[in-house]
Amino acid sequence: MEIDRTELKRQARERIALTDPKFWVVALAYLAMTTGVSWLVSFIPIPHTQTSLLFFQLLLTLYTTVVQFGLCLWSLWTWRQLDPDVNSLMQGFSVAGRVILMELGIYVRILGWYFLIAFMLAMPVFLLLIGGAGSGMGMLSIAVLFAGLVATLTVLRLRYSLAPYLLADRPDDGPTAPILRSAGLMQGWKWELFKLEFSFIGWEALNFVLSLGVILFFLNQAGLLTSQALLSQDWRNQVFDIIYSVPVVILSTLVTVPVSMWLIPYRGAARAGFYDARLLAASDAMDRPEMPPL
Repeated sequence: MEIDRTELKRQARERIALTDPKFWVVALAYLAMTTGVSWLVSFIPIPHTQTSLLFFQLLLTLYTTVVQFGLCLWSLWTWRQLDPDVNSLMQGFSVAGRVILMELGIYVRILGWYFLIAFMLAMPVFLLLIGGAGSGMGMLSIAVLFAGLVATLTVLRLRYSLAPYLLADRPDDGPTAPILRSAGLMQGWKWELFKLEFSFIGWEALNFVLSLGVILFFLNQAGLLTSQALLSQDWRNQVFDIIYSVPVVILSTLVTVPVSMWLIPYRGAARAGFYDARLLAASDAMDRPEMPPL
């Protein structure tokens, strides 16, 4: 089972090019509603207690989750050529409770499966280490364990990746049905979605290089890239102070905006196209008549 990623991405580019307002306007609005709001919240003079920080972080996470669902709506409607506008990003707030409950259900399932599989993978490594395995074998087993944990988390995230689109199509089904249907639809298709997601790694790498360039510029201006500075005991703390300073955080994010204005709608439409392709394949399989018994 596979999809034609080249054709799917070509269609995604064509369909975002036909949007009105333009796709980059929607991407800018999305960035303003997520990253921009996060910056504004960070500037609010709130008491820096553990409780208040946790409350605002939780509130911001829930808000961002709903806005991300709005982006899924825009992407799905764009793929289906239904001419969505910027207000699509706000549509998630009409079903905010269901969106949050769905994402919470996904989080609990991923966490539960992850710890179960992590325990099963860690037991052989633990027994190998206490059994007196050599340092080379021990390091290799730990590396294999780490790779297994990363692969487990990736597979679990892919398993429930279609849930937002299923909720968008049938919101009256509630927050649990999309999770279960996503798990069923993704059986045997996780590798295909992984290859589609991985095909955007070049754009992500470009954003990383642009952001890293800004950080290195400020570190160089502060004199922290010289051989003398590298030998300083306080070098690590100074580097982190520069990296997490307000100007560096803002500029290293702003420099990625031009790429993100293209990448966010492009990847969103491609994901929606994968979802529709998977629905079509599933409906064809259900409508296919069974072979008569021999």
